[in-house]
Formats: sequence, structure tokens, C-alpha cells
Amino acid sequence: MQPALDPRTQSIRTPHSAIQNREEPRSAPDDGESAAKYLFKLSHDVILSLDRVGNILCINQRGVQLSGYSESELRGANVFELLLLPEERQVVREVLGHLLEGKARRYEVRWKTKDGVIVHFDGASVPRLSATGKFLSTLCTLRDVTERKCAEEKLRQSEEKYRDLIEISPDAIYVVDADGVCLLGNRAGAELAGIAQDKLIGTPITETYLPEERHLIRERLEKLKAESTLRFERAFVRKNGDIIPVEVSVTAIRGGYFQAILRDISERKRAEALLAGEKRLLEMIATGVALKEILNALCQIIEEQRPGTLASVLLLNPDGVHLNSVAGPSLPKEWTQQMEALPIGPCAGSCGTAAYRRTQVIVSDIASDALWNVPEHRAAALKHGLRASWSNPVLSSKGKVLGTFCMYYREPRTPTSRDLELIELAAHLVRVAIERDRAEEALRGSEQVARGQVEALTYSLDVLATAPAPDKFLGQMLSTIGRLLSAQSVILWLLDEANDSLVLRAWAEGTNFAKADPEHPFVKSPSSWKEDPGLRELFFSGAPVACENVDRDPDISKELREYLKSGGTKKFLRIPTLVGGQVKGFIGIRHGDRPPYRPEEIELAQALAHQAMLAIQLNEFAERSRQAAILEERNRMARDIHDTLAQGFTGVIVQLEAVEDAIACCRRKEANEHLQRAGELARRSLNEARRSVHALRPQALQGANFWDALKGLIKNTTAGTALHTTFNVRGKMRHLPLVWQENLLHIGQEALTNALKYAHPRNFETRLTFNTKELRLQLRDDGDGFKIKDGHDGFGLAGMRERVEQMGGTLKISSARGKGTEVTVILPVNGESIS
Repeated sequence: MQPALDPRTQSIRTPHSAIQNREEPRSAPDDGESAAKYLFKLSHDVILSLDRVGNILCINQRGVQLSGYSESELRGANVFELLLLPEERQVVREVLGHLLEGKARRYEVRWKTKDGVIVHFDGASVPRLSATGKFLSTLCTLRDVTERKCAEEKLRQSEEKYRDLIEISPDAIYVVDADGVCLLGNRAGAELAGIAQDKLIGTPITETYLPEERHLIRERLEKLKAESTLRFERAFVRKNGDIIPVEVSVTAIRGGYFQAILRDISERKRAEALLAGEKRLLEMIATGVALKEILNALCQIIEEQRPGTLASVLLLNPDGVHLNSVAGPSLPKEWTQQMEALPIGPCAGSCGTAAYRRTQVIVSDIASDALWNVPEHRAAALKHGLRASWSNPVLSSKGKVLGTFCMYYREPRTPTSRDLELIELAAHLVRVAIERDRAEEALRGSEQVARGQVEALTYSLDVLATAPAPDKFLGQMLSTIGRLLSAQSVILWLLDEANDSLVLRAWAEGTNFAKADPEHPFVKSPSSWKEDPGLRELFFSGAPVACENVDRDPDISKELREYLKSGGTKKFLRIPTLVGGQVKGFIGIRHGDRPPYRPEEIELAQALAHQAMLAIQLNEFAERSRQAAILEERNRMARDIHDTLAQGFTGVIVQLEAVEDAIACCRRKEANEHLQRAGELARRSLNEARRSVHALRPQALQGANFWDALKGLIKNTTAGTALHTTFNVRGKMRHLPLVWQENLLHIGQEALTNALKYAHPRNFETRLTFNTKELRLQLRDDGDGFKIKDGHDGFGLAGMRERVEQMGGTLKISSARGKGTEVTVILPVNGESIS
């Protein structure tokens, strides 16, 4: 029976024979043996001795405590069966084998206590040999490292958790040492670097820096010593040389290491670049940059957003059938010409089909897509290396097709959702740019129309003011139209309704107003216009006609087409001339090479044609007015002659007839008296004739104002007579229009003449009064007077009334037999002067 181990006393009662095997060991000094026993008893490590098969020969108190068994249960028990974990037994057997060979061993081992607790040990074992070298037993020292192992396990688990966390992170994570060498990297880090994950370890981070930025590595690591975290952005160089923008967050961790988290910000940078590009485009649009420049800038922005993209913008041709290339900085010129040649339709490539359908068209492979089943078109695209084409129609705010935006690629490719968003945005920006450009163009056109109208009207009024010959006037008006519209020539044709033929009224080429070509079809045959469909439509509808291509326009007669082509005309406008809503003719405006006619240009041409017709009518009205003025002056002269010369000559005739009667009756004295009266009447009539001539040319107003001229005329007329004249002025003298002065002078003269001829007055008073509202001229005599109701309204009084009415005034005449006559002229005034 082996001695038991008493855990309460923590003592070992092991006889000497119990620790000896059958063969006696070499003797040892007693003091050394005592020290060993003392150490065996007090050691904090487990000390036990095993035989060659693992039976426990002895074990110290520490071993009893850590096993949970009693000493008696332990002694003689096999360590493999009682304590060791099954998975540890093979390792311990290998150690025991080495010990049997006389070799010492260090190892790690675990056993399971009686209570099921696992204890970890760092072990060391040495063999005990006899003097002859025979194995006797093994002495094992086991140090409890359970706490350390638990800490290590926790650390391991923490590391595993850390690895799991960084592995699932979408950001690249690297752990580097103080020299910038990678010690750990996750899957995202390997993908970012472009190398296998197991090859990250040992890779210097300098390899991911641009050469010119590598000096920043040491600066940033030094900065991290003072700061716990450092954030910045940089360019990351991949293994294949690609450069990716990244956002970096570096943190110092234990052991002098650094953890770097890198986030790929390519999409953010692209979004920022797109936003900046969009802002720049809108600024260009707002500041009126040329449309072509704006659209080329847009293509470059899209190409930067999607490397490998070849962007283009096409605008719908005015013919509504073709597309014109306005932007495509990276596309071959030969290809853009090919695109312009193909009409839009249901099977016209990507752009032509998108414009036709008014919906987005995605062609992932040009080589096989049915929409490109136009042999020469597909062949041209493949020749230039174009394999994919995504096109979006550009629709106006009113839903009309403006053009297309297209993205080409040199390999078969299907768009992502992000690509589709990008093409939609680009199409929207194209629409904004086009509509803004066309709005500005329309505004410029409106301004051009307004300026043209004002200039034409001003010019026509200036021309009318010079009273030119009608033909010269028309030539000048047509020349103005030609200059404003940059035309080859401008021709005015009028319709002779009597024989339904055209009459050439005026022809202007530059400053040549007298052009007339006898070879013109309408000059050779004035009725041939009826063979021209376009002219028939013009006279029927009264709407302008624009011909964009003389060669292809079906509404031109053959003879006129050949004539126009011979003169270099390629386009023309026909503008109807309207009078009272009726088409009276048209103005033909010819051009050579030029852009298509814009609506505002046609509107300007209509306005100028209207101004020309207005000016023609004004010229005619002016001529009629001139003739009417001549007639009016003739009437006035007739009135003057009737009231003066005719009456005087009548008196002379009467006196001469009396002379004949007196001579026949031999009344010589009476005959002499009649001759004397006839002479006086003749002299008086001569004076009246001179006065009438003077009235035609009122020289009295030259160098003097109206009042002074009137006073001089009255004084000169009454000189040598018994008539006494007086003059009075009330109020401040004002400047009067020349027409008013002439009319008032004639009225004063007429009133004086009538008084002298009929009233035989002794006094004649002239009074002129000015106040704030009116001018009043009063002419009063104290002669015989007359009854107004008797109808004394000959040419004299009628002339007065006409003159006063011309001035917008009022004429008052008061008279009675034996009480004289008063003539009053009242004219409204406003301000200090009347102009």
C-alpha cells in the first residue's frame, strides 16, 4: 500500500523505498537529498515521477491540489488514463519515448481534473538512470499556465474576431509596422492593391504611392506619434499601374504598429467631377457660350466619367429627316459624315432609330444587332472600331425631337443602371443647352426684326421727306431690304388684275436700282407665273414661301429653275405684298449659299415688305396731298382774284361803258368824270394784283415776327387814305408756328381789304391778346357793316374760315348795318411757345 497524500497538511509522506526502483541508484549526499525533499514539498509547480509506462510513482502536494484527486488515488495510477486528455496522450507518449532514450524534453500538456476542469501546463522532464545507464523513472515538472493560456485564447479569439471583421469590411484594411511594411491585409485590401491576399504580407506601402508623393509616408508616420488618428486623401497605385483615389484613416495601435483603412472614393470623385462639370456647363449656357463649344465640353465630361466612352451629340436637320453632328471630339470625322448621310428611321442604327422612335435605344453589339442592318452603316462603324452604341433622344420641353445623345464603345458592352442615369443626365443637359441657344437665337431674331422694322420705317420716312421720283424711291426701299437680309437681289412684282399678268415694278441689286433682265421668264412672258405652283399658292394663301433648295424644290417651274440657277441663286424668299388684305404682288428675295431661313428672318422679310408697301402708299398719298394743296392754292387765288381783281375790273368796265354813252350823247364833261373813275379803279385793281402776288410770297414775314409784319402791311395799305389805324397787344408775345403766322397775316389782310372795299370806315383797330389758354386776334372797323344773315360769304370769308380751321381755332364775325364789323380769331395755346 502506497502512502497517501494529505492535502490538508500539504505534506508528503513518501518513504525512500517508494521513490526507488528495483535497481539501486547511485548514492547521494544526505544533505542534497534533504534539499530535494524540501523542494519537492514546497514547490508551486507540480512535480511527479513516472515509470516507463506512465504510472505515477509519486507526486507533490501541488500536483494533488491541481488534480482534484487524493494522493492515494493518484499513486500508482496511470497518468494517461486518469489525467491526460485523449488528444494529449500521443504527445506525452512521444515525450516518454525520448525519456526512455535518455533525452530530456520540454513540452506543453493539458490534463483534466476530477471535477472536469482543464489545466494547462508547461512541462519539462528528465530521465533518472542507474549507474549503468538504465532507465529508472522520469522526473516531471509541470508549471500551471492555465491563466496565460486563457489569456492567449482570448487574444486568439479576439484576433480571429478582428480578422473576421476586417475580412467582411468593404474598405481596404492594412496593418503596417513602423517601417511601412504590411503585416496584415484583408480581402478588400488585396483587391484594391490588385494582388493575392497572401502576397500582401511584407509588401512595402511605398509601392502604392506615386513617386512624387512617397516622401509623405515618413512625415505622416511621424505625425501619428503625436496624433492618434490621421485622415487624408491620396492617389493609390495598383499593381497594374491604375491610379485610384482613396480616402485614408490611419490609427496607431499597440506594439508600434499602424492600422490603415482605405476607402475607394472613385465614385464620389466622379460624382464631384460630374457635379462640377454640370455646374460649368450651366455657367457656359447662362453666359451665352456657343452651342457647339458647350456640347463638346459635355462630351468630354461624359468621357472622363466613363473611361473608354466616345460621346457624340447630333441635332435634327431642318429637313426633319437627317441628323447633323455638332459634337463628338473623340469620334473619327469620317464616321460623323457617315451618320449625317443616313436618314432617320425604324432601322437606322442607334441614333437614327432613337430619333425616329423618340425612345432610348441600347445596342450592346453593333456587329449582330438588327437595328444596324444597314450594310454600309454597320461596316463603317466596325471599320472605325465601334462595337456598342447607346443613344438617347433629346426631346424639347414640348416633346419635339431636337436630336440625340450617344455613347459609343470599342467592345460589346451593356449599360449599368449608373450608365443609364448618366446618359439621361447628358440628354437633359443637351436639351437645356439647345433650348437656351434657340431662345437666345429667337430673341436675337426678334431684335433683328424690330431693328429692321425701325430702320426700314425710318429710312422710308427719310426717303419720303426728300420727295424722290417714285422709281428711285422703290429702288432705295428694295435695296434696304437686300442689305438687311444680305440678299443677291430684291424684286418687286405687281399683279395687273386686268390681264392677270405680272408687272416688274422695281429691281435692286446692291445700289443698282434700275436693274431689269429681259431674259427673266416673267418679263418674257408676264402670264407664265401661273405655271409656277409656288406662286399660285402664294396668291391664294397670302403666306410667304421659302425655297431652301432651287434644285430640288418641286414648286418651281422648269424655266424659272434654270434661270435662277444660271444666276447663282440657290435659295429664295417670296413675300406677298398686301393692300387691304388682298395680295397685290410679291417681293422676291434671292440668296446664294446660306443657312436655312429662320422664322425670324421670314418675319423680318414680311415686316420689311410691309414697310415698303406702306412707304409706297405714303408716297402716293404724299403726291395726292401735293396735288390737293396745289388745287387748294388755286382756289385761294381764285377767291383773291374774285374778291379783288375781278370786282375792280368789273367797275372799270362799267365806267368805260358809261363813257361810251356820254360821248354818244355829247356829254363831254360826264365822259371825263367816268374816265377819271375808271382810271382810279384800274389803279386800285393794279394795287390789288400786286397785293395778291405779294400774298403768294409773304416777304413781310421775313426778318420780322407776325405782329410786326401785320402792322407794316396795314400801315402800307392805308397810307395816303383817311383811314385811322390803331394797334394794341396784351400779354407776353409768344413764338408762333410759321403756318400760323402766314394764316393770321392773310386773315388780317383780308379783313382790311374788305373794310376798304365795302365798309368805308374812318377807324380800323387791330388787337392781339395772349393768355395762358388762347391767342385772340381782333380786327374791328366802324364802317357801314352788313347783315350776316344776308349771306355775305364770298371767297374772302370762306378763305378765313378754312385758314382758322387748319389751325384748329375758332372764327367769329359780328356786324350790323351802320355799326361796323369785328372779326375775331381764337386759337388754343399751351405753354410759352407753340411749335
